[in-house]
Amino acid sequence: MLISKLKEQLKKIPANPGIYLFRDSNNKPLYIGKALNLKKRVSNYLRNEDIRLTRMLAGAEKIDFIETNSDIEALILESRYIKKYRPDFNIRLRDDKQYSFVLFTHSTSSGQAEKYPKIFITHQPQIHEEVIGPFTDAGALKTTLNLLRRIFPYCTCKQLHHNYCLNYHIEKCIGICCLKQRDVMTNDKLPMTNEYRKNIKAIKDILSGKKSSLIKNLEKEMRALSDRQEFEKAQDLQYKIARLKRVFQNANIIHNSKFIIQNSKTEKENKNILKQLAKIIGMDCLPHRIEAYDIANIQGKYAVGAMAVFTDGKPDKNQYRKFKIYTKHTPDLPDRQAGDTAMLREILTRRFNHPEWPYPDLIVIDGGKGQLNTAKKTIYRSSTSIEVVAVTKNEKHIGHKITMENKEILLSKLPTSVKNLLLQINSEAHRFAINYYRKLHQKKALRPL
Repeated sequence: MLISKLKEQLKKIPANPGIYLFRDSNNKPLYIGKALNLKKRVSNYLRNEDIRLTRMLAGAEKIDFIETNSDIEALILESRYIKKYRPDFNIRLRDDKQYSFVLFTHSTSSGQAEKYPKIFITHQPQIHEEVIGPFTDAGALKTTLNLLRRIFPYCTCKQLHHNYCLNYHIEKCIGICCLKQRDVMTNDKLPMTNEYRKNIKAIKDILSGKKSSLIKNLEKEMRALSDRQEFEKAQDLQYKIARLKRVFQNANIIHNSKFIIQNSKTEKENKNILKQLAKIIGMDCLPHRIEAYDIANIQGKYAVGAMAVFTDGKPDKNQYRKFKIYTKHTPDLPDRQAGDTAMLREILTRRFNHPEWPYPDLIVIDGGKGQLNTAKKTIYRSSTSIEVVAVTKNEKHIGHKITMENKEILLSKLPTSVKNLLLQINSEAHRFAINYYRKLHQKKALRPL
């Protein structure tokens, strides 16, 4: 392919995540790659000095690309296409590095059937093993599995042990899967086993490119649980769905073939982000203390609230607070929004009954105009100097815009750093509320049948 032809085709390639395919005159893929920014990645081939890449380009006639919604999807799609087409130059350009595969175990070291299958990353899968791959970026794959494991916990312990493992305590393992005395320590074995197997299947579906169908099935199951008034299980499933959608929307795992670690900003960078945020909202001072509120409930039942606090742009977990909500979703509150606003009014009223807690410069709530107006009316009884914004979600329950008193701004129109901060603040309040909800009802859920 001539450089002039590559430049011409480059004009059509977007600056979005996705995969690109160099094809020969017979339309056969010669090389398949992924990128966080397709245009930037493909433009690097204009400055290529690698002899092997030069040979590949010499045999290429055109470039195709497929956009994805996130870099995780790009990683997974690249794996599927490499497995399907087995391009010659993907093998030649590995620099003697081995591709990674995700291994799902079927049997224990003693040869017994694995009741709780485990997930590992391997470079040399055997024919009889169940694997998904190949994946070209081991770092990105590890980061992806780490994110998914927080939603769908699974076991990686190589041996059984007497006490709960560390991963159980940080909610990356359901616990009984790697206990020697697991049958004795729980009276609720079957539901836990079924939950574990569902988690494994979910991981398989996602890595196989079936995320959309998985989410549809989970949403269908959630509605069925709610119809049967199994509200706690429905809430847990709702939480998983929301987290999964956020992972695929917000996670950045690919950067020049290396995974990046977020939230490692310097104080100067955080200050600049807060300056931008203050300007967008119209604040006269920096929002040194930001409080975020969220409510966890299923159709008004078992409701709890949470307050997350960010100090100078970073989570300040010593300042977090949680609330049991006593507002009832009664006929006096016939619709969901009325119930949610009443609950929000309750937790804000109780919060401002604590003047010993430092007052915030900015409050971020989850919701729309109704929640925003309720928050303002409640807060202004105690203070008139606090700004309030609402993070409003779209029909997919994904942060879509910020709602203020006199205007709305799409998150996509904000600087990336400001958008990510708002999403992180909103997500942290949601996570804290859900964790509190789950802990309150965990004992009830694990009672002997």
